[in-house]
Amino acid sequence: MTSVRTRILLFFTLFAIASLAAVVMSGRSTQEIGDAANAVVHRHLPMVHALGEMEIALQRQDNCVYRYLENKNQMALDGFEKERLGFTRWYIEARNYADQTIEADVLSQIDELYVQYDNQARKILLTGKRDPASATRMLRMSDEYLRQIQTLIDQIKGIRQGMTIVRKEQITHTLHYHSRVAIYFIVTIILFFLLLGAYLWKFLVQPLSLLLEGIRNFTRGKTDVQIPRIGKDELGELQEAFNEMSRELDVERKRLRSESQSDALTGLFNMRYFRMQLVEEFSRSQRYSRPLTLLMLDVDHFKAYNDRNGHPAGDIVLKEVSRILIRNVRGTDIVARYGGEEFVVLLPETPLEAGMNVAEKVRKAVEDHYFPFAGSKTGERLTVSIGTASYPDTRITSDQDLVEASDKALYAAKRAGRNRVCASSPQGQVVAAPITPKTPSA
Repeated sequence: MTSVRTRILLFFTLFAIASLAAVVMSGRSTQEIGDAANAVVHRHLPMVHALGEMEIALQRQDNCVYRYLENKNQMALDGFEKERLGFTRWYIEARNYADQTIEADVLSQIDELYVQYDNQARKILLTGKRDPASATRMLRMSDEYLRQIQTLIDQIKGIRQGMTIVRKEQITHTLHYHSRVAIYFIVTIILFFLLLGAYLWKFLVQPLSLLLEGIRNFTRGKTDVQIPRIGKDELGELQEAFNEMSRELDVERKRLRSESQSDALTGLFNMRYFRMQLVEEFSRSQRYSRPLTLLMLDVDHFKAYNDRNGHPAGDIVLKEVSRILIRNVRGTDIVARYGGEEFVVLLPETPLEAGMNVAEKVRKAVEDHYFPFAGSKTGERLTVSIGTASYPDTRITSDQDLVEASDKALYAAKRAGRNRVCASSPQGQVVAAPITPKTPSA
């Protein structure tokens, strides 16, 4: 690889020994510009990007609250939780890039305000279904939290912008100095100036302009910036490093945007999302002594159904059961595919008795549903067994205990003949629902 210094030295050797000073100064200027550009790219821009993503996630989260109040759309609640996780991720990124005490302090204030906003938003969502007028009045408080968070984000952006401006001034100063040196050589050697001017334009000014333009676009939030190839020298390496960083950031953004929290087959929440929500809801129930019920559901004789009708038919059954679950629970409940033919339903603010009623409602809906591809035109009836467990319970001290208790109740329902609901009571007993199934288990 031919470096910038080598090419400049070869060029100046052909004309005059005095031009050696210009070579040294040009090389030094290039290094200073490269260092300043690297500082902007690797130090300041990731923080600015993280703050911008925090703003986007926060605005989308607030939009989800408004959409839910307007049309009670379950997708708005899903979007609310998704953007909440997005905000948290980008907040952690911003904390990692905070290298100033004042930035860390401001981010701590943002975290405190966001917790208050999140709690207020959840109150609005819970209130919106039963008392829309009260929920609308509560929006003023959440908007105030958002305004304060935005003010603090703008404060950090101002700090980072000041740092970036300093770096830009260093680059501009170096360029101006280099231009003055060129002017001195114009007065001394006209021919040398013409040749040097052409050389500098091709190998320094134009590449630096491309680099600066790319950096400016990056600071404006364009993470897919690609600078055209400018050579195989140091500036070319900087251009390639910049492009590689830009590509990685763009790929990461697309991956995160396309990454779903849903199960690919049923469209329900996946196991990862359910685990996160279970931990969060259980912690909230412990903190505020609020009831929390978990339903664990399994399709009876699903393997036999698959063997008779094939796996595509089994997939249709899982999709139909998913739709039945969604139709028979509240919009704020969390329905997820647990694995295979097992599903889970998390019911916040729901005691055990109410949870058993919901489970029985789901069981009856599945029992009354005809599933296709069963060897007849009318289809075939399938059933489900459901185990329930609830907190508070002296035997349940963690979210894992709640899962294990509902799982034991599920197996008790299967041992008792399937197509029924069993619950793990606070006394350690397994209690069956009082409603007896009308049809025999499939």
